Amino acid sequence: MNIKQKIYCPNCGRTAEKHQCSETSIIRTSCPECDYLLVQDFQTGRVIEAYAPGINFAGINFTPAEIEMRAVAHKQH
Repeated sequence: MNIKQKIYCPNCGRTAEKHQCSETSIIRTSCPECDYLLVQDFQTGRVIEAYAPGINFAGINFTPAEIEMRAVAHKQH
């Protein structure tokens, strides 16, 4: 069964959609306005894919290698 909800985007605050598919145990949250995406397993809470454009680190400029390192460090296995 698929469940679709209208929610507020956690990235920009505009209207986003949350889709839950019980067959695959996947929750997909996406925002068409800011391109936010969060895909996770709803049984374990494990993040499968995430993208949140526009989030900065308080004005700190990181090199691309540092950004990749931080992304890998936060990736759940």
